[in-house]
Amino acid sequence: APATTAPPSSTTSESPTTTISDRCVRVNDFEEPNWFIVNDGVMGGRSDASGVIDSSRLKWSGTIVTVGGGFSSIRTLVDGSLTGATELELRIRTDGRAYELLADDDPSTRVTHYNPIRAVGGDWEVVVVPLTGMESRVFGNLVTSEPFDPDRATQIGVILADGIDGEFTFEIDWIDACA
Repeated sequence: APATTAPPSSTTSESPTTTISDRCVRVNDFEEPNWFIVNDGVMGGRSDASGVIDSSRLKWSGTIVTVGGGFSSIRTLVDGSLTGATELELRIRTDGRAYELLADDDPSTRVTHYNPIRAVGGDWEVVVVPLTGMESRVFGNLVTSEPFDPDRATQIGVILADGIDGEFTFEIDWIDACA
């Protein structure tokens, strides 16, 4: 189900490609409900999640059930907003579980690229996730492929597939693409 939105309470309204610094561009500030969820139901699993945008922040939460799948993800399409980027900076608040950034760059393949999101959990924090050295997988299985190409990025997101049953919560305030 798509993430839903409430009227923004932020006093600033930035476009999806607002320049933040001489090396970073804001690619998502959650002013638009353009995120969607992919759960393990696509393969018969029973995990469940929802995404809600409120006060220009995305809150993604749900329950992972490892029998029959064991994952949930939330994703958005990107259209040239990662061109030239070498890393993403995210302001997030998590429950401390092992989340990963996912990124796609070629819709003609089923290859998705992953890097861990190294967060402490509990409080709001800014984390940096490199767009280099990403692990390539098809349906969770490691494959050999070309490295992720930010200039051709079609989709980014966050996935939880840590092999642990139970509830989760992951919040995002903003995402910047940085060179």
